[in-house]
Amino acid sequence: MRWVAVPPDPVLRPVGRTTPPPVYRGPPSYPAPPRWGLPLLGWRAPTSVPSMAAPTLDASTRARLVAVPAIRMLWATAVLLVLAAAAEAWRYLLLVAGLHGALTVQTVRLSDSAVQTSALLALVFGVGAFGAALLWLVRAGEAAAELAEVRPSRPRWQVILGFLAPGVNLIVPGSVLAELEHTAALRPPDRRPRPSRPVTVWWIAWSINLLLGFTAVLWRFREGAQAMADGVLLHLVLNLTAAAVAVLSLYLIRRMSRLLDPVDVRTTARFHVVRVEGAAAAAGERRPRHPGQVR
Repeated sequence: MRWVAVPPDPVLRPVGRTTPPPVYRGPPSYPAPPRWGLPLLGWRAPTSVPSMAAPTLDASTRARLVAVPAIRMLWATAVLLVLAAAAEAWRYLLLVAGLHGALTVQTVRLSDSAVQTSALLALVFGVGAFGAALLWLVRAGEAAAELAEVRPSRPRWQVILGFLAPGVNLIVPGSVLAELEHTAALRPPDRRPRPSRPVTVWWIAWSINLLLGFTAVLWRFREGAQAMADGVLLHLVLNLTAAAVAVLSLYLIRRMSRLLDPVDVRTTARFHVVRVEGAAAAAGERRPRHPGQVR
């Protein structure tokens, strides 16, 4: 037996309906917003989804998140302290002018209001800036230890207590900053930390400001016109030194942050579009409509 392949009989071929090729009729259009698709909500972080765990941030990121508000509050505190010093200077000039003649009640009240308002605002912002800077210091110490792969030089409670305890806060803050700078710069752990010039200048300004503040508290117990005038000058110098401490503090925060995270967004080159070649027509230009496109 031999098999022979022959074409099928045309009669036995299935007769099907030929469909024309699809015609493009433009993008879909709906009489009303469709109910399918993504919900009409703004973008949410993955932490807002109950079934997903919150991502853990590293120590460097936590320190960077605190550094920005701390720097802003320190700037505001420095400006308010300068204004408070100007108000104290005005009060001293009024005291000198009062030796040769009487002053109006409105001038004295305006001077007192300027001194009290500026001092109160500087105190409020100063406490907030001090808390933010102290929180940054704790997190920066953890970030530096993580970067150098060593243990933190001091526990948290020791750092906080060293800045708050009277007497101790004259010595410990400079040592803490020197240790932080030593660790963040990836210097040998067995070498003794030595404070740099910015840290030393901050340390001196910090100690002078604390001593002036303690002296200003004791000066209030003195009586007499001369004691009042000297107290005004003392508060003027106290406000100026506090402003210097605030400016030096924000400088150190920026300096330490660059050691912990070398990428500085302020100095990084930002790319911008100069021109586009060979691209499609702009969105504002009207293109010819397809014959079968639906409006």
